Amino acid sequence: MTPPSPGSEGYRPDMSEVDGSASSAARGIALLRWLLPVLALTILTVSAGREFEHLDLHAVQLAFHQLDLYSTLSLLAAGVVISSLSIPYDILINQWLALPVKPAYIARFSWLAAAMSNVVGFMGMTSSTIRYLALTRAGAAPKPAVASILHAALSATTGLSVLTTLVLLFHRDMLQLPGLSATLGLLVLTAVSLYWPSYLVAAGRGYLHHRYLSDTPSLTAQQRLTLLAVSVIDWLAVGLLLWACLHAAHVDVSPTTAIAAFALSQALGMLSLIPGGLGVFEGTMLLLLGTGGTATAELLTGLLLFRVAYYFTPFLFAAQLLPGIQLVPEGSAVDEMVRRFQSHPILRFGRVPLRFVAQIGTRVLAYATFTAGAVLLVTAAFPTVVDRLAILEPYLPWQMREGFHLSSVIAGTLLLAMSRGIRAGMRGAYRGTQIILLAGALLVLLRGLDIEEALLLVAISILLRSNQARFTRRGYALSSVRTLRWLAAMVVVLFVTGFLGTILYATQPPPLGTNELLTHAVGFERALLIMSITFLAWLAWTWYAMPAPAVKRPNAQSLQQASRFYSDVSRTTYSYLSLLGDKYLRLTDDGRSLVQYGIKRNHLITLGDPACAPAYLPQAIQDLRRFADDYGLIPALYQIEEAHLHHYHEAGFRLLKLGETARVELASFTLEGKHGSKYRSILNRAGRDGLTFEILPQPLDENAWRQLRVVSDAWLADRGMAEIGFSLGYFDRAYLARFPIAIVKREGNIIAFANVVEDFGHGQESGIDLMRHLTDAPHGTMDFLFVQLLQHAKDAHFCWFDLGMAPLSGVGRSHWSPLNERLLKLVYEFGNRFYNYKGLRQYKEKFHPEWRSMYLAYPHGHPLASVLFDVTALITGGYWRALRR
Repeated sequence: MTPPSPGSEGYRPDMSEVDGSASSAARGIALLRWLLPVLALTILTVSAGREFEHLDLHAVQLAFHQLDLYSTLSLLAAGVVISSLSIPYDILINQWLALPVKPAYIARFSWLAAAMSNVVGFMGMTSSTIRYLALTRAGAAPKPAVASILHAALSATTGLSVLTTLVLLFHRDMLQLPGLSATLGLLVLTAVSLYWPSYLVAAGRGYLHHRYLSDTPSLTAQQRLTLLAVSVIDWLAVGLLLWACLHAAHVDVSPTTAIAAFALSQALGMLSLIPGGLGVFEGTMLLLLGTGGTATAELLTGLLLFRVAYYFTPFLFAAQLLPGIQLVPEGSAVDEMVRRFQSHPILRFGRVPLRFVAQIGTRVLAYATFTAGAVLLVTAAFPTVVDRLAILEPYLPWQMREGFHLSSVIAGTLLLAMSRGIRAGMRGAYRGTQIILLAGALLVLLRGLDIEEALLLVAISILLRSNQARFTRRGYALSSVRTLRWLAAMVVVLFVTGFLGTILYATQPPPLGTNELLTHAVGFERALLIMSITFLAWLAWTWYAMPAPAVKRPNAQSLQQASRFYSDVSRTTYSYLSLLGDKYLRLTDDGRSLVQYGIKRNHLITLGDPACAPAYLPQAIQDLRRFADDYGLIPALYQIEEAHLHHYHEAGFRLLKLGETARVELASFTLEGKHGSKYRSILNRAGRDGLTFEILPQPLDENAWRQLRVVSDAWLADRGMAEIGFSLGYFDRAYLARFPIAIVKREGNIIAFANVVEDFGHGQESGIDLMRHLTDAPHGTMDFLFVQLLQHAKDAHFCWFDLGMAPLSGVGRSHWSPLNERLLKLVYEFGNRFYNYKGLRQYKEKFHPEWRSMYLAYPHGHPLASVLFDVTALITGGYWRALRR
C-alpha cells in the first residue's frame, strides 16, 4: 500500500521529524541569540570608535560630579514614576478579560515585571513570565492569563513604533548624520514603523487574528486604540526623561531631536536582543548626537544618568518587592512549570527566564553587591573632584585621605568577593557584606565626598536588609563551576581597573615610598597593589575558612555504631560497604536515619538509599537535601532501589537508570532434579580438577592473609588496574576481617576467594562483594564458588542471595526512554572494549536471578554529566584515574 502523502487525509507527520525540525529551529534561535548581540556590539563599537578617540575620562568624571543634586534626585524619582506607566496595560487588559485579580495586585506585579524586564531582557520574555506566574498564582486560569500577557506584550512596543513613524515622516534628516548608515537606519525605522498598524489589525477580528492569535480573544477598535495611546504616552515619557537627563548634563539638544534619536537608538537596541540594549543604545546615541571632546563626555554623563534613573533605580525598588511576591514555589514545582512552558507554543519562550525568576532574589542581590565593588574599584582610578577636595582639606590631611582611599579599594575588592557568598545565600556573607557596604559608604565620603557612591552603597545595604531571610546557608562549594565563573569575573574587573589606570596615568609615576605629596598616579599604583594583595589574601583565607560539613573518616568506634544501627534499626543493599571506612557517615539528630556519602567538588554523593524505617524515608530524603543545601552542595544518590523512586520524584529529583542487580531466590535454588543438573555438572567438573570449597571464619591466620594478597595482586595485575572503592569493596585487611571468607583451593593453595556479606543479623539476604582469582585458575572456578555460596546461604536459611550489579543492564530499552538512557544503551551495546557489560549480565543469567533496577537520583536542572564525572572520580579514586578509564 502506498503511504499517504502530506496532502492526503490519512497523513500523520512522523513525530521524530517534527521533533528534529523543532530542535533544529531551537538551535538556530539559540545561535541567533548569541550571534546577533555580538555582531551588533561589534559594528557599533567600530562605528562609534571615532567618538571615543576624543573622549576625556577626566571630563566624564567632572561632568558627572557637576550634576545638580536636587535635579538628579528629581530625575531618579521621575524614572520610578515613568517606569510605572506599564501598569495601565495590565489593568485595562485584565478588566476587559474579566480576570479575577485585584487592581492593586495587578499594579504591583506589572511594575515589577517592567522594572525587571528593562534590566534582564530576554526580548520581553522576563516580563511575560512574571505576569503569567503572578496571574496564575492569583487564581487566573492559564488560558486567560496567556491571553492577558500576550496582549500586554504585543501592545507595549506600539508606542515606539509610532515614534519611529514620526521620525520617518518629520525627522529623516537624522539619518544623514555622519557615522550612521542611512540605508540601515531607514530599514530599521521602516520595519519598526510597520508594527503598530499590524498590531491594530491583528488584535482585532480578521485573517491575521485568526492566523496568529486564534487562541486569544480579539479586542474592539476602541480597546486597541486605547492601548496604542497608553503605549505612545509611555514611550514619549521615557524619551522626555532621556532629554531631561541630557539637559541636566548640559547637553544642548532639543526635545524633538532627543526623542528622535531615542526612538532610533531604542529600536536598534531592541533588535540587537541585548538586555536593555546595553551598549547598542549608547553607541547609537553617540553616533547621532556626539560631536567629540567635552560634548561627548557630557553626552555619556547624560546617558549614564538616564540608565540610573530609568533602569537601575526602578530595578532596586523592584527587588524590594520580591520577598513579598513568591512567584515560583519551592521544590520541584519549578521543573514542572518549565515542562508546562515547554509544551505551550507561546509560553515555551519563557522557560529561559523562568529559571532566572525562580532564583532572582539572590541573583539580584549578588549582582548588586558585585556592581558596588566594581564601582568602588573603577572610581578609585579617578582623581577626586577638586571642588569637593577643597572642602575636606581643612579637616583631613592628605595622609588620612589617602588612607581612606586605599581602604575603599579594600572594601571594593571584598565586595566583589562577598558577592559569591551572597549568591549562595550564605549567612556569614550577608553579615560581612553589610559591614563592608556601610563602611565603604563612609570611606568614599571621607576620601572625596563621593555622595553618589555612598548613596549607592547604602541603597544596596537596605536592599540586603529587606531580604535578610534569604540568607540561611552556612557555606558554598569552592570548586564548583559557579565559583570559578565568579572568580574569573573578579579577575576581569581587577584587570579592567588596572587597564583604566594605565589610560589615565600614561606618564611614569614617582617611585613608591616617596614622602612627597602623592600624585594621583602614585595613589592609583598603591591602590592597585592593595587591590591585588586583598584579592590574594581573600582567596587564601576563604580556602581555609569556608564553612563545610564537619566530616571525617569513621574510626573503629564509628563503624561499630553503624553496624549496631544496621542491625537494630534498618539497613540498605549497600550498608556493608560503610565498613570500608572510605565514606562519611551521617546519623540524623533523632537517630532514625543513617547515610553513607562522599564529597567531590560541589556534589554530595550518597551510596544507596538512606538507611531508615520505610515510613521515615521521605523525611530522611528531605533532611539530606537540607543538609547539602546548607553548604551549597548538590545532593546525588547513587544506586537507589526502584521501590523508593516515588519518594525521590516528590523531593524534586530526576532519575537515571544505572543498571540492574541480580538476586537469586534461594527457595527455588536446588541441586536436585532437572533444574539442578547444570549445577551438579559444575560441582563434578570442579571435583575432577581437584578444587575444594571452604568458608574461613575470622580471624584468619597469617598464611591465609598472604595467599589472599597474592591472589588479589595477580588479579589486579592481569587486568592492569588499580583498586577502586566507594561502591565496591577493595582488598583492605581491616575491611575483609569483618566478614567470613569463601575460598577455593587446589592442591592446598588458595586460587580464588570472595568475602561473604550478610545483612547484619536480619537473616534475609546474603551475598558477595570482593571476588578474585588467579589467572591460571581452572575454567569454571568462579562457577564452582558461586554454586557453593548459594547452597551455603540456603542451608543457613537466607531467602535471597545478591549476585551484585550488572551496569547498564536493561537501560534505555524503550523507544520512549529518556535520551540520556538511550545514549547509555549505546555504551552497553558497543562499549565492551572498555568493560564487559554484556558478558557480566550473561554470566549472572545462568543462576536465574530476579533483576532489580538501580537508579541515580540528582536534582532537576543540574547537569547529569557533571554528576556522573564526580561519581566516577569517587569510585576510581580521582579525576586522573577516571579519565584514564
